[in-house]
Amino acid sequence: MRRVLFQLHLWVGLIAGVYVLVISVTGAALVFRIDLQRALHPHLFTPRTAGPLADPVTIMESVGRAYPGQRLSGVDAPTTARPTYLAYVTTPQQFTTVLIEPVSAEILGELPERSIVRALQDLHYDLMGGRTGRTLNGVGAAAVGVMCATGVVIWWPGRKKWRRALVIDFTRRGHRLLWEAHRAIGIWSVLLILMWAITGIYFAFPAVSRSLITLASPLTPNRVPASTASSAGVAPPSWREMIAIARREHPGGHVARVVLPFGERGAFLVMFADRSPTPAGAELDSVFLDRQSGARLRTEVTPPTPGDTVVRWIAPFHVGSFGGPAIRVLWFAFGLMPAVLFVTGFLMWVNRKLRGRAAES
Repeated sequence: MRRVLFQLHLWVGLIAGVYVLVISVTGAALVFRIDLQRALHPHLFTPRTAGPLADPVTIMESVGRAYPGQRLSGVDAPTTARPTYLAYVTTPQQFTTVLIEPVSAEILGELPERSIVRALQDLHYDLMGGRTGRTLNGVGAAAVGVMCATGVVIWWPGRKKWRRALVIDFTRRGHRLLWEAHRAIGIWSVLLILMWAITGIYFAFPAVSRSLITLASPLTPNRVPASTASSAGVAPPSWREMIAIARREHPGGHVARVVLPFGERGAFLVMFADRSPTPAGAELDSVFLDRQSGARLRTEVTPPTPGDTVVRWIAPFHVGSFGGPAIRVLWFAFGLMPAVLFVTGFLMWVNRKLRGRAAES
């Protein structure tokens, strides 16, 4: 059985090797996505004036003037990772990300549709193949999971030698050093790689994944409150009035995000953080308001099930957004380990083939 698993591990690794290399390198790079964007487009992420932050309505009005006839879908306040305001403007054909100066509310510019970061995202998320690429990504993630499971079995050296198999003996040379490195790196990184594989499968096949999670623990339906139907001749509250109402519901909170209603029954959403600038990756408290009257729309609050907790943590764990810089550095380093494992495994396979040919000759 060990020999069979070894062959399975070998051939799955060879077939999926280029995929592993691409996903590993792009995923590690995207851990620092915002840092890359700030380096590539410093004019979009650098405040030009000092002073208190402009309020969200001033920002929204500035974007509205700059993009007449287009729909403003929402605005995000500065975060610890992004020191400028961010807004989304849409048309039926286009989605535009706009950066705004946080004090003067001046429009700084738009994130370009084509950039290195966008290419990295398209390659990592969808293999640049849309829905088909996303499906192939899920299949590749499953292959990585198979390599993790078979790799642990192959690694196990027995109860007396398992501690020795955790370290690399740098006195070795050639093929033996490659094996030592492949074995030790693999076992130290296997849990994180398996987590990335499982969460990658979830992103590729969310409906199936949620159904499987439900078998173990039910998921709470996500019911978004709806506004009442429009009343003829009655003007809805203004943006400023809406945010003032939300502040009364959440006194002392910092407005971190405003999402404007979509559709006839969409709610006006204001999200609060406990401080400013918004901590990157922080959970926000939501206040839904009726778009017609400004009344608070109550959401049914139920204790989260274990399944809800699992789903809530899938994205933060995958991208490493649940901690500070130390977590991101750790995720970057371990994110490169699948690429290292492929290279060392491929070199071992090549050496093995070369030695076999030399023996035959």
